[in-house]
Amino acid sequence: MTAGNRNETPEELFERVSLRLRTVGLESAVEALISVCTDKNSHLPAKATAGVALLRANGMLAEKAGSKKTKDPSEMTGDELQTEIDRLKRAARVIEEPLSDAENDGDGAFD
Repeated sequence: MTAGNRNETPEELFERVSLRLRTVGLESAVEALISVCTDKNSHLPAKATAGVALLRANGMLAEKAGSKKTKDPSEMTGDELQTEIDRLKRAARVIEEPLSDAENDGDGAFD
């Protein structure tokens, strides 16, 4: 790290360290997060935390402006209601299928 000029004003110092933070700091942080995610020896909570941070940085966890929001059911037409019901049924099947497979094998944690 380079020592600052003793004649720097507080504003100049702030500008210099802010630039370093936005360049070197940002790149270092992203590399560290990726390293934690890809390291086979990383603990699972650390991988999860790093993964979430990367997803947030990518904008994948933030609600995006203009994203399609579901209407309130009272505002939906009959066709829209049926489409939403079908979507929810598909989502429920996806959630239930892995559970039913584990229950049938007898290899669960409590068997």
